[in-house]
Amino acid sequence: MPVNLNTIPGPSLRPAPPKPLRWLGALAGFIASGILLMRFLGKLVGETSFWWFAIGVPVLFWLVLMGLRMTVYMMQQIHANAWDKRREQVILQEVRRGRRALQILAAEHRTAHAAESQSTDTTDALLRNENILFSQTSWEAQSSVRHSRLPDSEGELPQTQISNAFTALLKTLAEPLSHLPEDNPVAVLLESSSSLPDTKVRDLWRQAWLENELALPMEFIPGQGLIAIDHWLDYRIKDKAVLLVIALQIAPAQPENTAEAIAGLLLGNRLTQNTLPPIALLHRPELSQPEPVALQEKIEQAIDWVPLRSTALQHLWLAGISGTSKGHECAIVALQNPPLAAVDAATGVHDFNQFMGDPGLAAPWLAFAAAAQAISRSPAPHMIISGEPDSNAVWSTVVSPLASHKENTA
Repeated sequence: MPVNLNTIPGPSLRPAPPKPLRWLGALAGFIASGILLMRFLGKLVGETSFWWFAIGVPVLFWLVLMGLRMTVYMMQQIHANAWDKRREQVILQEVRRGRRALQILAAEHRTAHAAESQSTDTTDALLRNENILFSQTSWEAQSSVRHSRLPDSEGELPQTQISNAFTALLKTLAEPLSHLPEDNPVAVLLESSSSLPDTKVRDLWRQAWLENELALPMEFIPGQGLIAIDHWLDYRIKDKAVLLVIALQIAPAQPENTAEAIAGLLLGNRLTQNTLPPIALLHRPELSQPEPVALQEKIEQAIDWVPLRSTALQHLWLAGISGTSKGHECAIVALQNPPLAAVDAATGVHDFNQFMGDPGLAAPWLAFAAAAQAISRSPAPHMIISGEPDSNAVWSTVVSPLASHKENTA
């Protein structure tokens, strides 16, 4: 559930205190009225009773009214104080909820950069925006299709490619997973942009999991994209389970201007996970519509959840956003304003669609994995602006170096 501090009602309206001059004037008016009245009725009462009725009764009446007015005023103040105190508690609770973050315990990824040179580090290639987007034969043997492909064997079927990719990914992730207790649950979020059905991709993942002889209990969780992260931060932040995100695009149905890639992220809750040392933090994502003002507000909110200085960002990843989309246009506008203005446009902006193609559903996870690996070498915060398939919505997320504080239990 998104955290929006703007929807919290404002402070209570404070009642105006009684005005002394007005009440003194009323007292003088009551006394004057009492004296005038008693001038007509004075013959009916004695000297002592005259002054009692002329001054004492008006003063007593005034004191009763003043007491009622002060009682109402104090009750209004008590109500306003209670409202403001509860409001402060809600704001504090929502800020704590917004500043929840996940530990990135392991991050692995593979793109077509690995096919260019075995000695090329994929993260370095992504940080350099190394171009691998060119016309080549697609997995369906279509010629002159502009896209990037993972290295594979000639004539290899998509299911074999995916199975091999899962096996290679688990060989790396098995090491951190092996340090977890044997009864530690692993929640798996599996996302695939492939010509194969999702059910078949899940079966291939289960097979790879069993072949690697991982004894940890595994379960698939529902959800898609960064909504799943937002939901986890709200409802499963105290779970002992770790979250394993596996995202891939291999053999897409429409390969034009796409990128084959696979990414894996092992995420843990800072309140419960103390076994594995994290390499970075994944903070709460912020969703906005593709409007310049709305996106700017969400970018600023995303860095406030960390929190970061407005000049702290050094890298910006544009993932899953077409160069012709409204979201991409808004992101370029945001580059002119803080906090993105601190990013070097020549070396710090990494647009997947420009140098490798669209990684599909794997786009944000690939950016998170690359950012986490980059942070493990050079600690500096990264901003990821990503799109959603079949939607104009734009997400803004920060991956940062480790912080000294933990989220509150609220």
